[in-house]
Amino acid sequence: MKYSLHRTGDGRWAHTWVRQSAIKTADMCLERLRTDIYNLTDRQETDATAFGTACHAVAEDALNAKMNGADEPLSALQGAFEYYWEQAEPTVDQWHKYSPSDMVPMGHERLAMWHEEVYPNVNPIAVEEDYNKVLFEDHERIVHMRGTIDLVENDCLWDWKFPSRDYSRNKWEYERWDVQSIAYCWARGIPNFRFGIVHPKGVSYIDLERDESHTQWLREKVLALCQFVEKSQAGGPWPLGDNGWWCSEKWCPNWARCKGAT
Repeated sequence: MKYSLHRTGDGRWAHTWVRQSAIKTADMCLERLRTDIYNLTDRQETDATAFGTACHAVAEDALNAKMNGADEPLSALQGAFEYYWEQAEPTVDQWHKYSPSDMVPMGHERLAMWHEEVYPNVNPIAVEEDYNKVLFEDHERIVHMRGTIDLVENDCLWDWKFPSRDYSRNKWEYERWDVQSIAYCWARGIPNFRFGIVHPKGVSYIDLERDESHTQWLREKVLALCQFVEKSQAGGPWPLGDNGWWCSEKWCPNWARCKGAT
């Protein structure tokens, strides 16, 4: 098995760790990126992450049915959520936002919103589509970019969010520096991207348009990061990003042997 950073047969560096989530992690804390790349800490499953995963699984099933010519009723989506949540609940390591009794009623409520407002208005041509493409290549390195797109339409890419609050008011932030939309639009060659945000008060959207200028910036950003990783390799620590909410025992599995150790 090849490591996420290794040498190819011709001696070049091969980077297979690059995903939009890894780039976001690097923006937060390079030391946390190091522990992720080299699998130095165990992943901790939170209640919110498990909830989002279960909702995504239900949406995936419903959209696949729609591609095959059958619209699923709301009762089927809610029953599917109960099935997926029964599998997900035992994997939760940390309960931060919710209690176990909240989850099924909340799942039913969010999926009812999604079924009423989103489901009738999308025309899927691919669901949960994986991509693995070369973002950059020269005589020193080859950089692969990987990811999974929730929904592909002919003229738009989607990503579902099932958060505890509506953050569509922060659209300006996503317009300026959202990596996910740039990566997905580059990978699929479709310039339009939409976040579908299903929150406690309803459904909101963030619409973004990406072009070659965004892709060029993504390449520059990733190339600089890859060069840093090559020079540093597995040694550590790397620069520490402790200036945000993520640097805490609650949110970072590395905290106890990093800032928490002091």
